[in-house]
Amino acid sequence: MAGRLPALSTSDLPTASPTEASATASPARGSAMLNSIFKSVRVPEFKYRWQFWAEKGHQQPPKTASTTAGAEEYANRPKPLGEQIVSVKDFYQHFNNIPVESLKLRDSIHLFHLGVKPLWEDPRNTRGGAWYFRISKEQAAQFWHEICLLAVGDVLQGAVETKRASFNDDICGVSYSVRWNAVQVAIWTRDADNEVGKEKLLQTILEKLSAELQPKKDSYWYKAHKEHKGFAGSE
Repeated sequence: MAGRLPALSTSDLPTASPTEASATASPARGSAMLNSIFKSVRVPEFKYRWQFWAEKGHQQPPKTASTTAGAEEYANRPKPLGEQIVSVKDFYQHFNNIPVESLKLRDSIHLFHLGVKPLWEDPRNTRGGAWYFRISKEQAAQFWHEICLLAVGDVLQGAVETKRASFNDDICGVSYSVRWNAVQVAIWTRDADNEVGKEKLLQTILEKLSAELQPKKDSYWYKAHKEHKGFAGSE
């Protein structure tokens, strides 16, 4: 009959072995497949543990910070988001659920070493400072993504490490803060006096960022926390 497809004869083919038959089984789908993958593949852990924080409103202490109630209110402003982050899997489970594009004016998201609070006055931060980058809102999300990966991947940490016997420098965390007409991304360091580390950190950031994200010369600066008007800590 015209247009009829020829039949495929299999009468002379050997039957499939058990191994061959199992290889043709349909793979698991959806969450079952993901669970199977994560159970069979060991996800490498980061050297440091991290945690996301959310903060609404001003980063500076309120005028009442000199009072016990005001200081407590200021210290409780940053709120931890989710559990500790120890692997790439953990990182993206959190990162993908924090849409920084929807943050309102003066809101902030922080990614810090576990146990370090994103406050200038935290004991791990009082002697430190930060590199600040003013980023257009169009590029901010991608810039933030790349900075976060440089942080959890220890690329930033490698730039500031020293061999001193005490008070070695650290990357304490990174922040994303919405400003009036731009976004401010900060990379917090533990030692504001580590001049060599600060310059090496800046060069590392500029070298590792994608070409389209390279900031202009006048759009970034370093500032010690104690130089901020609202700093309420002491060394």
